[in-house]
Amino acid sequence: MQSLQEEIDERAQEIHTDRYSMSISEAVAMYSEGDLEIHPEFQRIFRWTIEQQSRLIESIFLGVPIPPIFVAQRQDGVWDVVDGVQRLSSILRFMGVLRDEDKKKVGAIPLVASDYLKHLKGIVWDSEVEIANGFKSNNTQSLTDAQRRVFKRARIDFNIVQKESDERAKFDLFQRLNSGTRLSEQEARNCLAVMLDPKFARWLNELSKLPEYDAVMDISETKEQESYGVESILRYLAFANAPHSELKKMGDVGEYLTRKMRAFVEDPHFNRDEEEERFKFVFTTLFSLLGKNAFKRPTNSGNTSGRFSISAFEAISSGLARNYTRWREMTIEERSETLPQAIDRLWNDDSFNERAGGGKRANQRIPYMVEAGERAFGS
Repeated sequence: MQSLQEEIDERAQEIHTDRYSMSISEAVAMYSEGDLEIHPEFQRIFRWTIEQQSRLIESIFLGVPIPPIFVAQRQDGVWDVVDGVQRLSSILRFMGVLRDEDKKKVGAIPLVASDYLKHLKGIVWDSEVEIANGFKSNNTQSLTDAQRRVFKRARIDFNIVQKESDERAKFDLFQRLNSGTRLSEQEARNCLAVMLDPKFARWLNELSKLPEYDAVMDISETKEQESYGVESILRYLAFANAPHSELKKMGDVGEYLTRKMRAFVEDPHFNRDEEEERFKFVFTTLFSLLGKNAFKRPTNSGNTSGRFSISAFEAISSGLARNYTRWREMTIEERSETLPQAIDRLWNDDSFNERAGGGKRANQRIPYMVEAGERAFGS
């Protein structure tokens, strides 16, 4: 059995870090040349108000130390920003060089008065900077040449997780650094997906835009802001593909979904085209035959309770997906007749009803929901 010191020594060898201080102008040059990457997906999740951005600019002018930026060095040498997205984004946007995912410049926003520098109100970098839509460009004032030089010479500290580190070190670092933020679990998971594979992250996001999926999930604006739609797709993918034995050992559901997301990204046999086809079939079928009531419990009167049931979502979506070949081969008429029967079998399944009620921990509920769904849709 390892001692504490042996564990420390072993893990310490897996993470290699370094520190580097550079001027803002050097950081801007790295960003402009593609050597420092701030994923646009992060910028949408981490949003600072113009008041927060103005306070940062004020701190730089006053020489107030700002926290270091954490980056992870990729195999190609590019620095991925792990923590400090808004600090860097605010600086780059103020200077008029921040770009979106389409490589188009994001317009700057004139600063507002801050605690000590009241005359920051209406300040922009220079007269050439593009002002964002919706913000008036009149009554603005540019920094002087001297002020711009002072700003560009201010220094930023970078903590670097080097490429020789364990591949998952930057993901663990991101989770720890952002554990105290207002990110939902899925928002943090989205950021990890971007670092793992931006194409996978965009793929999940595109799936969430399927109109039929959006309709049957009936996601509120608040939940959508917390990436609930994307999280539910990840749940669907995990429960549609995982062996029952794995589900029964899942442990914490949030950590399980993170592990599954990593596995999907890293698995060369995970066919995204096939999964997308199956996903679209499942949710278009449910919407076409059940509409917005797909995941709502029916009442004795034949209506529905009106409340979305997470247990029904887990059982129905995974049950249909696990029996995809059978249901795909049916005619539309056969599906129209058979689907209500499968839904009825599920709602009358003793195991489903015993476990679907409130007060059940997710990891003690989900395996039984998936089993019940597979039975109902496989009969």
